[in-house]
Amino acid sequence: MLKNLSYLWMSLAILVVQIFLLDELSIAMWLRPMIFPLIVILLQMEWRTIWVLLISTLVGLAMDLALGGAGLYTATIVPLAMLRRWMLFLTTRRSIEQGDQTSLLSRLSHGQLMGYTATMLAIHHTLFFLLESMSFAHPLHLVATIVFSTLLSAAIAWPIIRIFTLKIVVK
Repeated sequence: MLKNLSYLWMSLAILVVQIFLLDELSIAMWLRPMIFPLIVILLQMEWRTIWVLLISTLVGLAMDLALGGAGLYTATIVPLAMLRRWMLFLTTRRSIEQGDQTSLLSRLSHGQLMGYTATMLAIHHTLFFLLESMSFAHPLHLVATIVFSTLLSAAIAWPIIRIFTLKIVVK
């Protein structure tokens, strides 16, 4: 229970940073860091998919309500809930055993954890910016936005992931 309460506080902190800090930054028109998908990406892999879908829907709705996304945030974070296990296997070659009660994320190396997280962030950013633009009129701008925003998001996410794995997952 203590681990879930710590995870809840970490999730709220990520949402506050995303809404009040990262969405207010005006770095460049092709740099929009988004770290809120970490809430879904870093959920325990042992959880049932229905709970992960419910949490991702709630996170998406919270972002849509706070930022006026009109369903864009929900539409781009819910697929991450469905792709988590598959992408974890593709990026780390690790599968989840049914009887395993220890957190799989705490047993990944730093490179594997960052590879998994960066891949999931890239999927989210691709979906988000494709749905946001709804056009291929400026393909180079779209690709630059996806690539640079994903790289910036991964760089911002790394310290959060380190804190997460040290404070929450290991307990």
